[in-house]
Amino acid sequence: MEIADYQQEQNQKRANSDSKMNRRKWIQRTFKISLSALGFAGYGYFESSWFEIKKTKIRIPNLPGNKNLKILHLSDLHLSEAVSIDHIDHALAEGFQMKPHACVITGDFITDQPSDEQLLALTQCLAKYAKKAPIFACPGNHDGGDWAGKNGGFTNTEKLQRVFKSSKVRLLVNQRINIYLNGMPISITGLGDLWNKNCLPRKCMVRIPPNNGPSSRFNILLCHNPDAKTIVNDFDWSLMLCGHTHGGQLRIPFSNYAPLAPVSDLSHTEGLGYFQKRPIYITRGVGSLYGLRFNCRPEISLLELSRT
Repeated sequence: MEIADYQQEQNQKRANSDSKMNRRKWIQRTFKISLSALGFAGYGYFESSWFEIKKTKIRIPNLPGNKNLKILHLSDLHLSEAVSIDHIDHALAEGFQMKPHACVITGDFITDQPSDEQLLALTQCLAKYAKKAPIFACPGNHDGGDWAGKNGGFTNTEKLQRVFKSSKVRLLVNQRINIYLNGMPISITGLGDLWNKNCLPRKCMVRIPPNNGPSSRFNILLCHNPDAKTIVNDFDWSLMLCGHTHGGQLRIPFSNYAPLAPVSDLSHTEGLGYFQKRPIYITRGVGSLYGLRFNCRPEISLLELSRT
């Protein structure tokens, strides 16, 4: 009996020791995972404010004259609790230091429903830079409409339209205008947002046979969502500028894969690409959702257009 009791006691000691060891390992593992998560979040927060200035040369055969054209392309400002007006102002300041002939902003100025105070700050910020060079814009899915209203945003664009009117930013919603930039006659077309079911090229664009290419007049197309390229393929445009993807917001290291990009074509989620031989530039944008990015810095894009 004494031997049995002794054996039972030893087994119990070993069980208690194993239990303590398992708890210790579990605590250590949990601690390491927590530290990794905190490190990841900390870096993601840091990267979301670490701007990259990208200068991209794009050959435009039907660019008029022999001059070059510098276009500052921004998108996805996402004014919100996660993205401050100071962050947006910093991006505009950096971009305008490069002295563009014009600035275009391809949608998602806000996230959810910013307060009137925040919208006033946005108005004042945009107005400051609209005095330096003309600013043109199109709306994004967060800027008001059917999709926005169902996802925490405004049901229409009325509040933002007041922002644009007061700041002298030209908002184009299924509209085309003819202007002069750097002494060159060009057209700028802005479409409504695809997700808000307001992307209507037939209202403002001319159809062309797909194989004919753009007409002789240079036409910049502003469209928030690059998935609309299939809708506008039969219409006249020379260069399409988009945002929406945030470059994926998270990109797998050592690859070009952005699994979270909210588009159907994951082969082109940032930078310069071509669709049916026409150039499309997708900027990674200025802001972000939730104030986090990983391997996908916010972008200030200067596009240098020339005939050669």
